[in-house]
This record gives sequence, C-alpha cells and structure tokens, in this order.
Amino acid sequence: MIFSRYLLLLIFTLPFIVAGILSAITQYKIGRAPRKRLIAQLIVWIVVLAGLVSAESIYNWLFTNKLTDTDSLSLFDVIQITSIVLLFYITNQMRFKLRTLERRVQDLHQEISIRLSVKK
Repeated sequence: MIFSRYLLLLIFTLPFIVAGILSAITQYKIGRAPRKRLIAQLIVWIVVLAGLVSAESIYNWLFTNKLTDTDSLSLFDVIQITSIVLLFYITNQMRFKLRTLERRVQDLHQEISIRLSVKK
C-alpha cells in the first residue's frame, strides 16, 4: 500500500490533535478551564485538523488555477508541519501547567498573608 505524503502528514499529526482536543475537554471537565477557553481551543484544534485534511485538495486547486508553481508536499514538509503541530501541543500543555502553578503560588501567598496577619 502506497501512502501519499498528505496521508502521512495526517497520520503523524492526528495523535497530537486528538490529544489536544482531549486535553481541552479534560481541563474543562475538572474545572481548570472555563467554557469559553474550551470552545476557543476546540475551534483551534478543529481548524488545524480541517486544514490538514484539506491540504491536498487546497494544493490541487491552487495548482490547477495556476496560483502556485511549487511542487507538492515533500517529506521534509511533512516532518516540518508535524513538528509545528507537536510544538503547538507542547506549548498548550505548558500553558496549562503554568496556569496551575500560578494558581498554587497565589493560594500559598494568600495563606502566608493570612497567617502573618493572625500573628500580629
């Protein structure tokens, strides 16, 4: 079976997109993210998925209308786009962890302030 580079791109990036969607839903379900953030993240991940699914048809349309004279997707392009999606996923996860850490530091600061005010 011969895989097109567009199918390989989809196969390589799909796990990260699904993980991003599941992570957004999980953060919402456990109360760490508001509904607006959930909707925004779902829209972003769905747009990324739709762009990757329609990449071949978009390229073919551009090529037939003589809007591009470049070659189709190369293996390097597949690796590069997969890396970009992976970095987007990692950045998104780090943002969640940073927000949790900020909340914990704020709670600790509040607790210390309360204890210090009680001692005086």
